[in-house]
Formats: sequence, C-alpha cells, structure tokens
Amino acid sequence: MSEQMSDLEQKMQQQVLRYEYVLEALSDIGDELCRVSSFDAQLKSLLHLLLGTLGVRKGGIFLFENYSKRVSLRCSWKLVHKTYDFELNQEEVKTLEDESAEITYRVKDFTFLKSCLHDFVEDNLDCISVLKVREKLIGFLVVGHKLKEVPLTDKEMSFLKTLSRNISVAINNFLLLSELREANVRLDEKIQEVSILYQASQMISSELQLQALLDMAMSAIAEITEIERGSTWLYDEEHRSFNLMSHLGDASELPDTLALEDSDILQMSHDRKESFEYEQGKSEQPATLKRLDGKVFGASFVVVPILNQGEFLGLVHLCAAEGANGFTNRDIRLIKVFAVQLGAAVKNAQLYEQAITDGMTKLYLHRYFKQRLLDEIKRAARFKRSLALIMVDIDHFKSLNDNYGHQTGDDVLRHVAAILRRAVRTHDLPVRYGGEEFALVLPETDMTGAVAVAERVRRSIENDYLEVTGVVHKISASFGVSVFPDCADDMDSLIKAADVAMYWSKEHGRNQVTAAPSRVSREIDI
Repeated sequence: MSEQMSDLEQKMQQQVLRYEYVLEALSDIGDELCRVSSFDAQLKSLLHLLLGTLGVRKGGIFLFENYSKRVSLRCSWKLVHKTYDFELNQEEVKTLEDESAEITYRVKDFTFLKSCLHDFVEDNLDCISVLKVREKLIGFLVVGHKLKEVPLTDKEMSFLKTLSRNISVAINNFLLLSELREANVRLDEKIQEVSILYQASQMISSELQLQALLDMAMSAIAEITEIERGSTWLYDEEHRSFNLMSHLGDASELPDTLALEDSDILQMSHDRKESFEYEQGKSEQPATLKRLDGKVFGASFVVVPILNQGEFLGLVHLCAAEGANGFTNRDIRLIKVFAVQLGAAVKNAQLYEQAITDGMTKLYLHRYFKQRLLDEIKRAARFKRSLALIMVDIDHFKSLNDNYGHQTGDDVLRHVAAILRRAVRTHDLPVRYGGEEFALVLPETDMTGAVAVAERVRRSIENDYLEVTGVVHKISASFGVSVFPDCADDMDSLIKAADVAMYWSKEHGRNQVTAAPSRVSREIDI
C-alpha cells in the first residue's frame, strides 16, 4: 500500500514539475512574442506547447479586433477550417468582458458563439477559454479531446484556465507593444513631415521677389516628393489668363501664357479652388483631355491651387517621377499644406511687387532702382566684381506721342518693356527710369558683356514692330553703357556715365550703343 502511495506521489510530483516547465516555457514564448516580428509563428508555438502538455489532438486560437468587432482564427492545429472569421455584436462583447466568474468552459456548456462552434462540430471540440485581460476581450482558445476522445479532467481544465490567462497576457502585451511601435512610427513620420514643411516654408517665407519665390517653391516641392516635372502658374484676373512663372523638368512644350477658356484643367482649378488628381482614362472629369492640356500638363498629374484667404492666385502642377506609381496620400497632404504657406508668400510678394513696379510697364520703379543699384555696387565692391548699367531711351518718342496720341505712346512703352524683360537674366534688374527712359542693372557683367546685351536688345527693338489701330510703327532706341568700377566708383557717377554715353548715341545718329570711357582713359585725356 505504501509503495502505491509512493508511486502516486511521484507521478503527481512529475506532473507538477511538468506543469511548472510548461508555465516557464509559456512565459518565455510570451516574452519572445514582444521581441520578434513573426507574431503568427510564436503564436503557433504557444498553441503547440499547450496542446502537447494537455495531450490534446487539435485546437486553435481566435483573436478579437475591437474596432471591427470581428473574430478571426489566427492559428490552428488539425481543425477542419484553416481560416475562419465572424462578427460579434456589441452586447455579446460586453457580456463576455463583464463575465468574471469563469473563463474556461466545456464547449457543450458555452452559451456564446453557437454558429461558430457549430461550424467546427466535426472537430468534436472539448473546451473553450475566453482570452481576456482586465475585462478586455482578446479572443478565444479552443481545444479538442485527448486521444481516444477522452475529455479533459477537472484538474486539466483548471490548468487550461491558468494557461489561458498566461496566453491572454502574452498576446495583450504583444498587441500593446505593436500599437506602441505603430504610434512611434506615425510620430516619426509626423516629425519628419513637420521638419520637411518647416524647411520648405523657411525657404519661401522671407523672399519678396516673386520670380525668385516661385523658383524656390518648385525646388522645395521637389524636396517634399519626387517629381518628374512641374510648373507654377499665376492667374491674371484682368486678362483671364495664366502666366507661366517657374518650372521643373522639360519646359519646351510650355507656353508663356494660357487663356482660361482654352484649358479645361485651368477652368477646373479656377472654379473648384481645391486640389485634384487626373489620370487619363480613369478620371471622370474631363472625360477627354484637350490636346493643349495634354501637351502642357501630361496624361497623369496633380493640380494644387495657390490660395490666400479664399482668393485664387494660381496653381501648382506636378507630374510624379517615373516609377513612383503616382502620388501617395502623404505626398498630397504635404503639398497641400505647403501650398497654403505658398499662397500667403505669393500674396506678400505681389503686394511688394506692386509697391516697387510701374503699373503700366511692369518694370521696377526709379526709387527701387536707386536702392538696388546702391546695394549691388556695395556687393560688387566687396567681392571685387564688375557691375554694368545700361541706360535706354526710345528714339523720337515725343514725336510719336504728338502725332499718334498718348495711348499709342503707352503701347510703345509696354512693347519695349516686354522686350527688356525677355532679354534679362533672373537676377538682372529692368527699370523704368522715367518717361521714355529705361535702365538695366546687370550684376557680375563687364563692359564687353554689357555692350553685347545692349546690342542684342537694340536689334530686338529695331527688328520688331508695333501695330496700333492699323498703323505699323517701327521703333528704335539709343543706349549708353557704364561699368563699375571701370567707369565710376559710386552710384551717381555710374548713372551719369551711362546717361552721358546714351545722349552721345542720340546726338550721333540714334539707334546705337555707346560705351562710357573708363576712368583711366578720361584721366589720360585730361
């Protein structure tokens, strides 16, 4: 009798050691769940360890997703269904979470999931455990019978309850850690987005020169997202047209100006005042792209309006880089936020430009010319560079005004101003000096380069013509060129030297370019 008791005690001790080993193994696997990315593989290891410990032939773990209220079979062993999912109603979820008396049941006594358990009737499941942590539903654990369809004993069910609690904690820890990782990734993305937008906004926030601002904007957008080509267009309300201001990539097919009524894309942007994507063959509006729109914008692109307090200022057009598979939601979001900053910057630049430019010719005013010329002379002196000044006077302008009227005179001024604007570089300064006189400030340009520019502009004016009310007018202009520091060492002297050279051109036949003498040659003459 004592020997039988000793054997029984030994078996019980072995069973206890076995259970302790299993609990430690479950704990290790639970820790591993939080360290590895292969959650499903570790979950399957948990299931296999549990089934092997209990001597059960089959089983599975279902996980509950709170947002959708759906339950899915995440891992299984020898169940009739490899994949399975169903929905729990809110009342069932609340009842299961509130139930605190018991978590492990015989399947035949479990009053929930009737439809689901019926679909697994072929597996002859024995027990089911509700996996939950602090009244938070995690999922369900189902196990079959032991060999020869023997059910679990009460002690084994008690042990299953303990194992289920450990599994619940392990899974919950993994889910919490996953949520934390995802939150950190989203936070890192947001920080990166804010950093990108801050840097882009810094580029444009202090720039008041409209052209430079829009060139910077295109470069900033290229930093935000990969683009193959893009362009910015500003809206001219008076003429109901769009002017091309800056571009990135191939611009050979882009016109300088587009009339609003000639383009469906421009009309959509102007009328909607909101961003939209277009992909030929997929977008409903417009159903077919006009030839002009296809030529200017391409077959797949995004258009973002430039707005300031509801006022439509223009638009940004972008084509995604080849291989980028279009723009992501993140790209569109960042571009739209940047466009808000750009709208305010463009409006400020426009107001500043109105204050420093002549309304008729769109060239810079005399007072701004004096300020910029002084700054450029200081810069040229500091870096020991040349600075050229070209003075221009339209020939016979008074006679033109007297014979054909001031309206024709204004048309001539606008015509010559347009030629000057086209002739200069971005950092050059075209100016309406006063009346029929103009000036060009050319940084980092010596006498040879400045004379070449003046001669090119002179020929452009001479070879062009202006037709007003049926009368064709041929125009010419006289030019004077001076260079700092060769011809003068201060602003007033530089202006005077160019002015004297210009009047020499007028007095010696007009329609020619005269270079001011250098200070050295003047001193030799003296």
